Amino acid sequence: MSDVLTVAGIADAVRRMHAGAASIRDELNAADRLLGDGDTGMTIAAVVSAWHDALATVPADVATLLRELARETRRASGSSLGSVLAIGLVAAAKQAAMHTSADREAVVAMLDAAVAAIAERSGAAPGDKTVLDALLAVRDALARASDEHALLDVAIQALTEALAAFRSREARIGRARMYGAKSIGHDDPGMLAALLLLRGAAS
Repeated sequence: MSDVLTVAGIADAVRRMHAGAASIRDELNAADRLLGDGDTGMTIAAVVSAWHDALATVPADVATLLRELARETRRASGSSLGSVLAIGLVAAAKQAAMHTSADREAVVAMLDAAVAAIAERSGAAPGDKTVLDALLAVRDALARASDEHALLDVAIQALTEALAAFRSREARIGRARMYGAKSIGHDDPGMLAALLLLRGAAS
């Protein structure tokens, strides 16, 4: 992916994620053992595998592809993170309409839609230390970036900074909330998943 999001770019990104899924799975499982059940990595690996299988037939427009990825996400996982991913993908698909590509401004609008839908459906709010904060960080960074910067590079940098910033905060929602102050110093598995997936897409 460069400065424009295309169907081919999304498909290639999914293929690269799938190629590195084993390492993503192991790192996420290790992080989730500190704040959860230790299975977030397996959840994400199953979702990426389902996304990869869906590429047997690649649609012509971004919206249709995102809807298919959302459907496969629901089939692959009934977890809360899987549900959040599916909600975000469906909302982004609605915003994308039937376009074959999306420029930076369009991607920001898609992220706006995803953030709003996730916040409404999940009850998460900005600052709760969840994947919602990861999406907000990417949205804000892309909104500030110039068109000459590659979307993926901006997103990865934003997520890296967000993860570091939230590491010193306490989780305020979900299973990690039960750990209270013990969640300080640890990465939220959902936020980490977002970063690892984008790094995988860029590898």
